[in-house]
Amino acid sequence: MKLKKTAETFNLGDTSFRRKTLIDDYKTVLPYLLETNEIFKTWDNNAQAYFYERVLTESDLFERNSDEDLAKRGRTLTNALVKIGLTDNNRKLSQIALAWLDDKVIPADSIEKTLGLEINNVLFLRQLLKLRVYDADGIHYFYPFRVAIDLVCKYQNIPQKDFLILIHLIQPEMTNREINTIIENYSEVSKNNKLFSEFLDEEFPDGGVTTNIKDLFSNVQVERSEFNKVFVNRKSSGVQSDYYRFVTTLLKFKKEKPKTKETLQKLLKESKNEKVKKAFGFGKAVFVKKDEIDGFLEENQENLLLSMDDLDIYRQFVLSKKDDIVSEYRDMTKRTFNLTGLLDFSNGLVNASNQDVVKIIFSDLQLSGESEYSQYEQELEQPFYLELTLQEILKLEEAVILVKLQNFFDVEEPEKIERAVLDQKEVKFRNLIEREFPKDKILELLPLFSSRKDREIQKRVTELATVPTIYEYIVAIAWYHLSNQEFYISKSLNLTLDGNMRPLSHAAGGAGDIVIRYDKITLMLEVTLMNSQAQKRGEWEPVLRHTTNLTVNEYPKEVMTLFIADELDENTINIWRAVASVPLKSSNKNERTKLVKIFPLTNKELIKMLDSSINEGMLLSEISESYSALSGHFNERWRDEILEKSFSGKEVQ
Repeated sequence: MKLKKTAETFNLGDTSFRRKTLIDDYKTVLPYLLETNEIFKTWDNNAQAYFYERVLTESDLFERNSDEDLAKRGRTLTNALVKIGLTDNNRKLSQIALAWLDDKVIPADSIEKTLGLEINNVLFLRQLLKLRVYDADGIHYFYPFRVAIDLVCKYQNIPQKDFLILIHLIQPEMTNREINTIIENYSEVSKNNKLFSEFLDEEFPDGGVTTNIKDLFSNVQVERSEFNKVFVNRKSSGVQSDYYRFVTTLLKFKKEKPKTKETLQKLLKESKNEKVKKAFGFGKAVFVKKDEIDGFLEENQENLLLSMDDLDIYRQFVLSKKDDIVSEYRDMTKRTFNLTGLLDFSNGLVNASNQDVVKIIFSDLQLSGESEYSQYEQELEQPFYLELTLQEILKLEEAVILVKLQNFFDVEEPEKIERAVLDQKEVKFRNLIEREFPKDKILELLPLFSSRKDREIQKRVTELATVPTIYEYIVAIAWYHLSNQEFYISKSLNLTLDGNMRPLSHAAGGAGDIVIRYDKITLMLEVTLMNSQAQKRGEWEPVLRHTTNLTVNEYPKEVMTLFIADELDENTINIWRAVASVPLKSSNKNERTKLVKIFPLTNKELIKMLDSSINEGMLLSEISESYSALSGHFNERWRDEILEKSFSGKEVQ
């Protein structure tokens, strides 16, 4: 990515793309882009309009607006795909994107496996580790995601705003040493020895501030010329008059004894100025508006601008101003970084999802450098667009890192590292369930899927996944409660999770939704929100295929599938029962199974089981007994017998 001359920071997507379910959205958009590439030779207005028209017509991603420019929308909505390297600037799909669509992404290498990530996470991790932000001349660059990783390796519980502002203020011209020094100096903020605003003012100065700020506020009358040197606006010096009126009115109100309603009204009037809001209120209202003095002071008692230390006015100005630079882009940065599963953004804080492992793997990252932009991401044959693993991208010494991880986990064989990481992940997931999704909360959530209260569901679980994906996630947790926690839930979900163990997307591949491996039986849960009319078209063949493949793969272990939906199509469930004893061939092996067990279950029935604390063992036992009675009752030679009799010339009596 190369910055324009006027750009102050990088961005990972156009602000017109305001959807949050990035993985699913990208996978929806890319096939239409591939189709457009096949029809149009160049990414011109016609191609852009055609692409966007197809997305509008064939998907439910966006609502049609009669006034919008289709070509412009086609351009802006694909900017994020360019930034992450799924397409080049001409919207031609990269090697990475094509492999992703075909479910042929290079499997995780030995080091990637130790991170406990799903393949979608791995894909975005690889791309973000390669992502460079070049200066306008295309020579100097830095790696924003690597800066993020370095921060969470060194610190814990970084406030989200600190984290994103700091990363966005790094400039491509900064050397590796300069960036490392900035990260090291953040330790004073982490230890509460320094305010973040002070840190920003020291590490990212605007330049030209020569006045002693304490002296500025110590004067009875704030000197305008000195004020202008401190409260700088590089875009327009005229705005400083607005700043001056606001600050002097604020100081007057703070020092007044007794405080007057007249000054309060003037202060509230000055604070409504949009320029003042940006400079002192992070783009929002500077104060909670109250006309009476006591009410105003009570509602705004936590406001830094009203503190006893007048220097806090300047500190707020620094924070708000830096925040304004990145505010337009930081949400997309957070959502994109979140796709890797390496960062945990929960509770307004940022941490590594597994700091111990991350520190070992990413202990010596190159954060910036110099090279020709034209040799890095101009052509699809260049490194940014090629499929490369973590070891290839970072040139890691596999043996050295694996030994360090073996020592950390105290295991004798490298193969046991992955199991140790998965055990850690399971503990984290179980703690999340205990804290956020106990049985009573699951009983509250499940009915919401029947009534399709989608906004409430996403608000209570995550806004970063589609409701069908969230339904799979919640059903898995419901079954976890039913099973008395007797299976590995983190290994059973075929979902892509973020660093906080919340769902992002259904994982790649043709596997079932949830596959639970008990000691004596393998249970697959196939989950859908399709209505009964759509099930026959969209579910009966995939569910049958998944069950057949799993039954063949797990033989001689018993396999059973529960199909869970809000409503059931009678024909579909009866077809599954009818073909239970029909010998079926696996789609990925030259092998057959003689008995396929698929049992339908409604959302209401699942709720009843959970509410009544029914043990799942009794249900599975009854299903097994019922289906076993069908085994061996199918004549596999039925077709041959008909043909043999026909060819023998014998008439059927």
